[in-house]
Amino acid sequence: MSVDRQWLIDALTDALESLSQTVERLEDERLDAEEIMLEDLANVYAKLNFAVNTAETGPAAIDTTDHDELIQWPECMPFDREN
Repeated sequence: MSVDRQWLIDALTDALESLSQTVERLEDERLDAEEIMLEDLANVYAKLNFAVNTAETGPAAIDTTDHDELIQWPECMPFDREN
């Protein structure tokens, strides 16, 4: 696998920013923690999946790959989602 390093850095930085915003929202006691988990944290996972799924193809993946495939659990990851 040949990874587009800069693209991966950029995609992971985007995920990191989303995670930071999620933590900030969780720290606000006025906001519903379950809603944040189900919406904001799900977005973080999608961004992490996107980073892995596009690591080889880089920005070209946006134009050549279905959106659902971009954010699905990466096949190369060792964790089994079914268990």
